[in-house]
Amino acid sequence: MSRVMCGVGRVGAAVALAVACGVGCSPAAESEASAEARLRAAVEWLAAPEREGRGPGTAGIEQAADWVARQFAEIGLDTAVVGETPFQRFPVVLEATLGPAAENRVDLIGPPTADGTRRVRRLELGRDFTPLAAGGSGDFDLPLVFAGYGITAPRERYDDYAPLGPQAARGAAVVVLRQEPQKDDPHSVFAGNQASEHAALSRKVANASEHEVGAVLFCNDASDTDDALMAFSRAGDGSERRALPVLHVRRGVVAPLVAEATGRDLPALEKAIDETLAPQTAALEGWRIRGRVAIERKEAESRNVLAVLPGSPGRETVVLGAHYDHLGFGGPNSAAPGETAVHHGADDNASGTALLVEVARILATEGPFPRTILFAAFSGEERGLLGSAHYTANAAVPLSDTVAMVNLDMVGRLDGDKLVVHGGGTGTGLDALVDRLAATHAFEVAKEPGGFGPSDHSSFYARRIPVLHLFTGSHSDYHRPTDTADKLNYPGMVRIARLVADVVEELASAPERPAYIEVASKMFARGGDRPYFGSIPDFGKPGQGYAITGVTKDSPAARGGLQGGDVIVRLGDSAVTGLEDFDSALRKHKAGDTIPVVVRRDGAEVTLEVTLAAPK
Repeated sequence: MSRVMCGVGRVGAAVALAVACGVGCSPAAESEASAEARLRAAVEWLAAPEREGRGPGTAGIEQAADWVARQFAEIGLDTAVVGETPFQRFPVVLEATLGPAAENRVDLIGPPTADGTRRVRRLELGRDFTPLAAGGSGDFDLPLVFAGYGITAPRERYDDYAPLGPQAARGAAVVVLRQEPQKDDPHSVFAGNQASEHAALSRKVANASEHEVGAVLFCNDASDTDDALMAFSRAGDGSERRALPVLHVRRGVVAPLVAEATGRDLPALEKAIDETLAPQTAALEGWRIRGRVAIERKEAESRNVLAVLPGSPGRETVVLGAHYDHLGFGGPNSAAPGETAVHHGADDNASGTALLVEVARILATEGPFPRTILFAAFSGEERGLLGSAHYTANAAVPLSDTVAMVNLDMVGRLDGDKLVVHGGGTGTGLDALVDRLAATHAFEVAKEPGGFGPSDHSSFYARRIPVLHLFTGSHSDYHRPTDTADKLNYPGMVRIARLVADVVEELASAPERPAYIEVASKMFARGGDRPYFGSIPDFGKPGQGYAITGVTKDSPAARGGLQGGDVIVRLGDSAVTGLEDFDSALRKHKAGDTIPVVVRRDGAEVTLEVTLAAPK
């Protein structure tokens, strides 16, 4: 790979420039043509099949990180940001795998017989049961409870856990049927004969976790005549890091003990639920399950790539960022589920990475400026803003000295003059700055004043830093293998590069820094019609509870007294161990409900009252 033009040789670059510019170019036209050739070459290299979709753990993402670092160095930026390197390292979970067979064992223990002994049946791994990646590891010895379909659905007036009482499932292993009641009934309250949200395995695991069960044992419902075991990752990829074991046990194993304990066979119980929509939950008296589950989680080291253009003379800093990672060969975030193919990520976000480097080149030539400019290529964005969350928790420049953050994500498909800019309302003067420079560069700007959204600027705004986020709009190739380099508008990227350079230059030169403004805005949309809460996830702090970096202005969470740094551990009657639990628990309530929320704050538990609002 050439150190210039990112894998397109010097001859190739010259040819591209000649084609773009033609004979007799003016200096300005030649400069634009040169920029267009660089941007095209950069995107083509970053989005090439050899980069393997820049997924975490691939050789391609390591190559991309090294490429960005080289570009920063060649431009003349200071890359000795983290010690003597440009790399800020942090871990990312790649995948969960099943541990050794000897470490995955399950026994079913029956009630005492007349002579006081207990029956023990050792289950065979891969034939009778399989652990699932959605669960955790460890030893267990728990009483068994049949919990129907494992659903709590207040709107549908159905709750499999209700017959047990508020604490009866706590610490038990619950046997949960797959699917949902009345699944073949077009008039069912559960979305007719279409699967509702309650049928999702991940939702059932979250609901079980909220009820503080000790383990989940999925069992096929009557419609699965093959009674096959699910794939290891069928209920989730394990990134939630749950503690409770989650297993799939064959119906043929579970059915006899349910019948013996309840006096009714599984088909009869399922039929009763379908006919009456009344839970048939029951403790399986005398039965226990014991054993051990071992799930191994493979981690990789990811790298943010940082460089600075030092200012003169102060420490105040403007951050310009873009994420360079993508989806690799697909996975749960792909919009082409089940397709294992390189997700090139040309627009998302090779375009932002290429633009980041190009703007750095412009500013290095035109600087220095009164304020320092930090250029940041983030990794882990597609896994939940992990890189930017790690940066803001371990900032190379004190956040108190960070004046503003400008983010570039999906900036490669300019349609005419239409550009989308978020964050104009997050700092004094930003909206006017965007209007003035957009007019200068003849852009037609659609504006959203808020500072939150599914990209890295959110990590900074959550830390009370003004932000601007630029993108050129969504499209049908988003998160698909078809997001390729040939579909980008490279002349449009040249125009955006000049606009961004002017924005950053003004922020780095203005006599007064923009003052942070708290804007009431929509948060990360997770779909459905759950009530509005208004918390801001802290993706950089996984653990037992749902950590938040802050709350949105005038939101229910803000009015209830929640603060950045809180870890939500209970919402109403539901225990919360992570974001999925929080989302599931919230959906059990409606707008107008006032619910107790327990948070860990400064080492103590604090109970607050939050009145939920209508969905946003």
